[in-house]
Amino acid sequence: LVLTCQALSTILSRLYYENGGKSIWMVTLFQRIGFPVLLLFRFFPRAEQEPEKTDPSFRHLSYFTTLGLAYIFNGLLGSAVCYMSSIGLLYLPVSTFSLIFASQLAFTAFFSYFLNSQKFTPFIINSLFLLTVSSALLVFNDESKNTRNVSSVEYMLGFICTITASAGLGLLLSLVQVILRKVLKKPTFSAVIDMVIYQSLVTCCVVLLGLFASGESKTLTTEMRNYKLGQV
Repeated sequence: LVLTCQALSTILSRLYYENGGKSIWMVTLFQRIGFPVLLLFRFFPRAEQEPEKTDPSFRHLSYFTTLGLAYIFNGLLGSAVCYMSSIGLLYLPVSTFSLIFASQLAFTAFFSYFLNSQKFTPFIINSLFLLTVSSALLVFNDESKNTRNVSSVEYMLGFICTITASAGLGLLLSLVQVILRKVLKKPTFSAVIDMVIYQSLVTCCVVLLGLFASGESKTLTTEMRNYKLGQV
């Protein structure tokens, strides 16, 4: 599901741009707006090995404050990552975008080394090498040519935004691991789902504010009427 949805999200975002879509904030919203479906997982029965008793630290106000601030910060970081990747997709072909975004693997390993004391075992190094090489093969695709006739400045902007989004996502994943290890300590399934939901909620609220503040929301009706694939 993760692999499929990541690929579909990238392709659909690019499809939106190719057929007349112009709202960067809308593409940013695409990436996280589906999070309410995770509420269904809250009804899953708990595994038997999950602890039934709540950790006493859950009752402390400082615990909730720390957890809340962590969710807000990660949500803000997530909105920045989504926005940067939306700009990257606007100016770069899908293959080039995917190639550059694959650097997230290296950024994740880098931040995990400092934040989570992640050791670089031969298995991790081998995985990083193979996944990076396999992603790099996309550059030989004919689609890597500049199909949108963007300027060199716009192309460079897309490159910088994509690499920034890649670094941000690597940092975000490492921070999530820090929360699981140092704040939640013994996270249950429901606690992990709550973390994803709250972070995504913060991200969507920030992106919606950006959508309306930028004025792009006013052009969506016209954009729908002129969209090449039809309004539906």
